[in-house]
Amino acid sequence: MRMISGAILLLGAEQAFSHSLSIGFPNAQMAQEVLYPVSLLLLVFGLILLTWGLIAGEFQPIKNQEKAKTENK
Repeated sequence: MRMISGAILLLGAEQAFSHSLSIGFPNAQMAQEVLYPVSLLLLVFGLILLTWGLIAGEFQPIKNQEKAKTENK
């Protein structure tokens, strides 16, 4: 679930950044003042969740193997 949430936040960061570049002249400065920080924030949170999910998922099979060994004894 963490990896999926992280991936969704990374997609949101990309969308916020691309929308900040595509907004036209009269509102471009205001949009960039809002969407650049939002994009950076979503990027950071997305990377944190994605790496947390990868690390937690990496060690999950080890925990299951240790549990199976203790149950078989």
